[in-house]
Amino acid sequence: MRTVSRMTRLLGALCLVFIALALPTTHASANTKYASIVIDADTGQVLRQRSADKKLYPASLTKMMTLYMAFDAIEQGRFTLDSSLAVSRTASNEPASKLGLRRGSTITMRDALQACATKSANDAATVLAEALGGSKEQFAKMMTRKARELGMRQTTFKNPHGLTARGQKSTARDMAILGRRLFSDFPEHYSMFERKRFKFGGRNYRATNKLLGKYRGADGIKTGYTRASGYNLVASAERDGRRVIGVVFGGKSGASRNRHMRKILDEGFAKLPKQPALLIARSETLAVTPVPRAKPSRDEGAVAEARPKPVILAEAGPVEAPAAIAAIRNQSDPWVVANGLLALQRMIVPQAEAAPASMGDWAVQIGAYRNLRQAEDILEKAKALQSPQLSRAAPVVNRRNAGGRPIYRARFQGLAKGQAENACRSLSRRGIACFAIKSSRS
Repeated sequence: MRTVSRMTRLLGALCLVFIALALPTTHASANTKYASIVIDADTGQVLRQRSADKKLYPASLTKMMTLYMAFDAIEQGRFTLDSSLAVSRTASNEPASKLGLRRGSTITMRDALQACATKSANDAATVLAEALGGSKEQFAKMMTRKARELGMRQTTFKNPHGLTARGQKSTARDMAILGRRLFSDFPEHYSMFERKRFKFGGRNYRATNKLLGKYRGADGIKTGYTRASGYNLVASAERDGRRVIGVVFGGKSGASRNRHMRKILDEGFAKLPKQPALLIARSETLAVTPVPRAKPSRDEGAVAEARPKPVILAEAGPVEAPAAIAAIRNQSDPWVVANGLLALQRMIVPQAEAAPASMGDWAVQIGAYRNLRQAEDILEKAKALQSPQLSRAAPVVNRRNAGGRPIYRARFQGLAKGQAENACRSLSRRGIACFAIKSSRS
């Protein structure tokens, strides 16, 4: 009987093992380092989440806050992109990933920022920390205070680069908040996260974010890895004028993390709430055609040819063509002009002057700014280069809201995909950061 009893217990245990192996493995049981979230960048609405409030090691996602602090200091006028920063013994001794900065040398603020965003250089992060906070330790306290101000309630920083340190923890939700604020608070610097390559000291460094150019609409933000954290990633992507931000903690490998990020970003785009149709969508490709000027009166004299201004695509509702015509003649509300432009074109622009139907649905974005004049100026700077790829493109200032504040995005629209990519490569070689993006068409 005892032998039968033992056999019964053994068979029962084996059954339990087989049942456990047959059950599907969940993220929680398979990977204790895993967490993820996807949010609508415009509203902050959560579109998907798994263990989003679990405290985990952020690794080099930490550098997102280091960059946020540096952008803030630049905006306050404490530094410029050309400021020269000293390299200390502490910075030069940081472990890889690094640029290999030497003690006693200097690096510009611009290069230090780009090294953090693209190369994820630990020595550059420490240079920034010491310039902004005096020491790594003091800067980490400043970072944590800023995190609380931004609503990142579960995050504590202990260093500026993300190398594993006791007590340095964050959550997927907090990193999504930070990613959203980087885009909305400093759009003029966001292009640093979009660059696929960075050149410094005669060497070319490739971006650690492999979603750039591989996932439609992806334009940032930051990768991270340590043995304690696994493979982390905050990624932002925009399609048809809508942006989502995804966060993944604890990937088993860079490749599996990237595959999973693609999956959850797709889910996020699919769950975005529908928006009411506008006469002109926020990122719609639009031909810029000359509007006939009113015939001058005898008292007005000759009217000089005005420099064509970029079209402004607005978020306001539809406007009747007569209102747009009056706005143009009186040089009044530009948002009325923008939203009435399609109707205006149908009414008064000669057919021969309209853009060809074969106009492409890709654009080159060369900047995003809080100030309309800055967006117009960068378009003029790019036009002055007389790039042949942009000769038929339409200069557009695209206005949208982010974080309750307007952002003005400078774009050249109406290109085919290959034209946009070639134009962006040409502009990048001549010192203008950019990326190609597919625009929506109604």
